[in-house]
Amino acid sequence: MTDEIYSDTVNTRNAADSPSERGDPENIRLSSGPLPQDTVHCYPARQSMIIRRRIISGILGIGFAALLAFFLLPDARSIGLAGFSGAGIIICFLVFIQSVLIASYRVALDYGKKEVVLRYQFQKIRIPFDDFDTREGKPDRAQELMPLLNRKAAKEVVRYLILDNIRDSAMYQTTSKDLASQSDFNQLKMEAENIRNMYRGKPDAPKEELAEDEMTRIINSARADKPKNIDE
Repeated sequence: MTDEIYSDTVNTRNAADSPSERGDPENIRLSSGPLPQDTVHCYPARQSMIIRRRIISGILGIGFAALLAFFLLPDARSIGLAGFSGAGIIICFLVFIQSVLIASYRVALDYGKKEVVLRYQFQKIRIPFDDFDTREGKPDRAQELMPLLNRKAAKEVVRYLILDNIRDSAMYQTTSKDLASQSDFNQLKMEAENIRNMYRGKPDAPKEELAEDEMTRIINSARADKPKNIDE
């Protein structure tokens, strides 16, 4: 079930308070102007995904609980199978909790703390604006084949968006199918591109100036040294 939380993960990345209220999306537009200040825009998961996870984790959790009780009975005692059932209960509980969390947000843009926050599996990934990049994504081979098996899926055009930390070794990808609506996906894409353009679009400091500063430091350091007498 956890593979639905972000539809495609390239390589592997890590990381971790809780953005809350969502600002007015009409205040955000693709431009070179200043970004909003001290606000958080939240994008929750699709309702059908949340309900499906709750139903499946609930049913499986009850089943594992029944197995646990059975394998703890004196006549059918099995520590190994009881442990397996207990682990199943814990996993179902975590999936249910995750379904509650992504109802609040799956992706959040925290303009106060200047970071993009992702809920991935059972982690909270934080990407500082300074390290953030985004671009159009694409399905992997397995996802490309799915519409061929399901005509209904072929009718729905799924769009992909990569949310990337350029300092890490992996990228995270979300889709229009994961979020509450197509309009939410469009708005997230627009805001993510604004952030990328504002922070990664800044020109780097000229290397000549850095080299000149380093040379000045070396000269000043040499002048400060006391002259040495080679005759001693």
